[in-house]
Amino acid sequence: MSHRSLPRYFVSRQNDDSFADCFSTLDPCHAIDSFFIGGRHMVEREWVVTIDSAGCLKATDGEKLGSLPAEVQQDLAFNEVIGSAACRTLDSSHVYLFYLEALEQPPETPGINDPVYLYGTLYGPFPAPSGESARGIPGQLTINRMDLLAGLVDSAKYAFNYQSVSSGSQTQRCFNLLLPGDREEEIAQGKGLVMAYPLMPAEVVMGEPWNEIVISGLVFDVLSALKEDLEKEKVNHPLRTATLPVPNRTWVVQQLETNGWAVKGNVATRLPGATMGMNKMLSMALGTLIKDKMTIPPQGNIDDYIELAEMTIRNLPGFPPSRLKVLRNRVRPVSPEARAQGSRAKTAPVEPARTPKGQTFPAQMGNAPPAKKADWMQDFIAGHRPSGTGETRLTTMSGLANNRPAKPPIAVKKAETKLNAKPDWMSDFDAPQVGKENIKTEAQERNKEKRDENSWMKDFE
Repeated sequence: MSHRSLPRYFVSRQNDDSFADCFSTLDPCHAIDSFFIGGRHMVEREWVVTIDSAGCLKATDGEKLGSLPAEVQQDLAFNEVIGSAACRTLDSSHVYLFYLEALEQPPETPGINDPVYLYGTLYGPFPAPSGESARGIPGQLTINRMDLLAGLVDSAKYAFNYQSVSSGSQTQRCFNLLLPGDREEEIAQGKGLVMAYPLMPAEVVMGEPWNEIVISGLVFDVLSALKEDLEKEKVNHPLRTATLPVPNRTWVVQQLETNGWAVKGNVATRLPGATMGMNKMLSMALGTLIKDKMTIPPQGNIDDYIELAEMTIRNLPGFPPSRLKVLRNRVRPVSPEARAQGSRAKTAPVEPARTPKGQTFPAQMGNAPPAKKADWMQDFIAGHRPSGTGETRLTTMSGLANNRPAKPPIAVKKAETKLNAKPDWMSDFDAPQVGKENIKTEAQERNKEKRDENSWMKDFE
């Protein structure tokens, strides 16, 4: 087996026989990021990061983008057309990908810029020296609060955009974080760069690749803990007096009412026997009781949290540290020459082998890895929590996804008329219909008669 380098601050789990659990041959279902990798002595080349239905990340060289599934190419096309094409180059010899599943903030850590632990699966390095880079390694990445918040703030303008059919906004975004995985000296040489992706659980990512609610909850938990430490250390900082918005106000109200509080408007009143019934960070964000009453904060969106994170790190003592300055210097605009060379020439896909009607092939076994378990994280967490200390703060991406606001119902389209009827094959690009069945019109009946003449369209159905 060829040698595989890892970032200095990444620690793999002890039983590394789990490699087989983090390798998938499934096709990607969505693109989640795109950027160029290059340097002074390397040709800039575009890379696309994708995820499959098993929750495994993949990195695809720009020269092979035409081989990606149609859904992934649609993601790329939409993101580029609205003006968010890959526009940054990571001045580095290689980059790692990290599927972030949980954040641990250990208790009673001295100072404001606490170390934090990220749990998830690491892939890379890319460009890959061997096929082993495609295998994910579960483990722990150690950074600090400034690294995490600055990684989000600096990368926010590079978020990947999707067309949303299930929310009121025009687009949804998938955010990423550029993090230092090694010493400052290594980062300065273009080594140890880690692109982290806090994502929905795998079963949700298939339909919702964006991660705005996950990022909002992640920043909320970090800022809540930091606000508590600022109070404890008596550090003069704007966050001490700021009101933190909550990611999901409806959930907060439900939690209060479940635990015996009366909520009217923006005020929650403690009733006899009522308890807080919430985690410590949420209690801190809600504020202190004034005569058994509490003001419920407003609900924030992703842009509110990015603005709060930017304000917070800008006013922290010693910001920006030298390592962060070096990391920021590794990101630069893509050169016009690289963009011109990166324009992919797509070729027609190879005609797939057709299966005669009535004949089925056995399902492929062994490609989809089993569901991941978070039990292995406890071994790391136990080492960060000496006996007698307080409870560790653990934020899981799946937990944040479960608390996301409910989606508004999708409007049912009216039946098409003769004047605005669309060809039948266009329905493959429409949002799925909910409730009533589509009403067939004369135009659709005529299209049905032409299906035999245009059998290739069946591939989109």
